[in-house]
Amino acid sequence: MSIPQVIKTNALKINAPNANTKTSYLSKLYDREINLSYLIIIVAVYLVATANIGFFEQVLAVYPFNKNIGFILSITGLLFGLMWLVLQLLCYRPIAKPVLATLLIIAAICGYFTDAYGTIFDTNMLINSLETDQAEAMGLFAPSMVIRLLILGMLPAFIISKIRLKRFTWQRGILQKTATLILSVALIAVCILPFGDQYASFFRQHKQVRSYANPITPIYSTIKLGENYVDELRRPDTLTLHATDAKRVSPANSITGGGKPKLMVFVVGETARADHFGLNGYTRNTTPLLSKQTDLYSFKDAVSCGTSTAYSVPCMFSYANRENYDIDIAKYNENVLDTLSKQGINVIWRDNNSSSKGVADRVTFEDYKTADTNPNCDVECRDIGMLDGFDELVKSGSSQKEMPKDTLILLHQMGNHGPAYYQRYPKAFEKYNPVCMTNELSKCDAQSVINGYDNAIRYTDHFLSNVIDMLKPYEQDYDVVMVYISDHGESLGENNIYLHGLPYKFAPDTQKHVPTIVWSPNSNSIDTESLSSMVNQPVSHDFITPTLLSFFGITTDEVKGEATFFKLANSN
Repeated sequence: MSIPQVIKTNALKINAPNANTKTSYLSKLYDREINLSYLIIIVAVYLVATANIGFFEQVLAVYPFNKNIGFILSITGLLFGLMWLVLQLLCYRPIAKPVLATLLIIAAICGYFTDAYGTIFDTNMLINSLETDQAEAMGLFAPSMVIRLLILGMLPAFIISKIRLKRFTWQRGILQKTATLILSVALIAVCILPFGDQYASFFRQHKQVRSYANPITPIYSTIKLGENYVDELRRPDTLTLHATDAKRVSPANSITGGGKPKLMVFVVGETARADHFGLNGYTRNTTPLLSKQTDLYSFKDAVSCGTSTAYSVPCMFSYANRENYDIDIAKYNENVLDTLSKQGINVIWRDNNSSSKGVADRVTFEDYKTADTNPNCDVECRDIGMLDGFDELVKSGSSQKEMPKDTLILLHQMGNHGPAYYQRYPKAFEKYNPVCMTNELSKCDAQSVINGYDNAIRYTDHFLSNVIDMLKPYEQDYDVVMVYISDHGESLGENNIYLHGLPYKFAPDTQKHVPTIVWSPNSNSIDTESLSSMVNQPVSHDFITPTLLSFFGITTDEVKGEATFFKLANSN
């Protein structure tokens, strides 16, 4: 062997231990073996500690720690026991690692929104999330969300993907799974039994708190959504018809009835709460322009059908009331706009929000979220742009040879959509300062969040006042009216809850009490006394369908006797 070869061989021998050492370190780091049962316990503890800050904040708000130490420790043990049980039911050796990794990522995302906004991921919120468009999704995007996802979600998920799980015989695997399931159930029982009376009160009076458990609630909601999807596949493809007996009892156009044609502008508001409208007694005059309008009626006690757009908007125009409305079958049912269209009403829906949520699928729909159609766009397209070409819009359903048709124009606002309230209005409307200039509302002080929200209300005031001014020239030739109702309200940090979408049964009033305004000049056919008498009475989204049919002179047994916002002067 030559000298160079000897040197090379010796060098390889010298370097070999170093290479083996590096390989050994990597093996220890990335190729550890662990019992799946132990890994599940570790992940359960990790999820309780990192993904449930919002849950424990809600618990401590109801049960102060210094007075309820034992109960708080019991709830912690109960949450761990439930997490342990759920993970065991979901994790089996062939799929355990991808399941655990996925849950860690989901928990990091859901935990962020729960901690930052008080969001509860029930089925309605999941539907709302799935229907969120790109612009709305980007509005929720924040650096802290990415950091949390990377550190608390992606990193532990990556580590789990590198860990090796110990192998057992199937008999031992079954025995171990059975034993751990029994232990988790026993732990749950041990935590509940000593505080049975307190838990009975907790579950009965504070149902919303348990919905903050993460990722247990998202998992449950996803399963429920899957069940709903399976049920949906079984439903018929045809629409369920409504108001099949509908008829025009008092057509208003001059050809058939001798009166003026009807013209209603119906504004579907977004995320506006009634107690922040100056018209309703708010300490700030957030409605300076509307307060100067005559013939204006603001309803002081109006409640929504739901607490999210995806739920409320279809409910607003359905034939079901809030008590029997089912979002899962709403899309398979005709709504009041279908009936109006069938009866010859010219129905146009202009949208500056995400969509009509299926309500306008069978009537004229115009998208105003793009600069191609909306002439008033800066950082985003403004609601006022929906009034562009209003004259042509009013006459769109009539030919030159015909008298104008009865017309319903629906304008779906961007309104006060959160959390980026500061983007919902042009700079000229920034009256209240300082303003929270981020979508991470929990990082701002309460007043700056409210300031941004109130500025957005002032822009809605501007928009609605412009709608009224656009309608005034038509008073001579049309029977005109404007109706404004928000789809739901909003939480602005009260009890550490932001935004909206909480389950209706325990959502705060701020998410359910909505502004409702009617502009009705004396020249139209609406009885002003009926309007005046209703403004202080309890009203709701349930009044919308009967009101629309009544105004356009359509009767049907399906809404016979149902309450309306107002009555016509010639009605009995």
